[in-house]
Amino acid sequence: MSDQRAATRAYGILLGLYPSRFRREYRADMLQLLRDQCIEEPAWRVYCRAALDLAFTIPTQHVEAHMNRSPKHFVPLLYTAIAAAGAMLAIVGGTNTTMLGIGLGIAVVAGSLGAIAWRRAAPVRSTAATDGWWKLVVAGPCIVVGVILAAGAGVEAWFLGVTLVFAAFVLTGIGLLMGIARLASRRSTTLRT
Repeated sequence: MSDQRAATRAYGILLGLYPSRFRREYRADMLQLLRDQCIEEPAWRVYCRAALDLAFTIPTQHVEAHMNRSPKHFVPLLYTAIAAAGAMLAIVGGTNTTMLGIGLGIAVVAGSLGAIAWRRAAPVRSTAATDGWWKLVVAGPCIVVGVILAAGAGVEAWFLGVTLVFAAFVLTGIGLLMGIARLASRRSTTLRT
């Protein structure tokens, strides 16, 4: 019984990895379900199933929480303003090398942080995984052509060439599978409407 309590306590701690809104709404029910299942089934089976469930649903819930949140633009705007101020400092201090360097440094660092913050503030698109399928399909033949051109130029690295050709075939295959998945998802949404 103490093993069951320890496992239930560990499960409760792992539930803390869910997003806060999900945790507030479902934590008590999930703990109760685990306890009820341990009464009806062997504990090892329940814990294995719970571990698999946690491994799949925690990342999914974080993605859904990110998709459903309203974007917060304060931090990206702040970094953008600091980058603009750094660029202005570089322009005003034009001939003074120190001011030019400091201004450009501030502009580059704050601009980079601003770009990252703008990207993180945007909601996640649901089809992002299969959008770039064609890039992989094109990359494969390009790698093969590169290997052929390198061999024609006298580069003697057969192991690297064979590895790159194999990688090219794998990339093309993955790209084709992603393209088929994209086509299937588009077709299913068309049939639903």
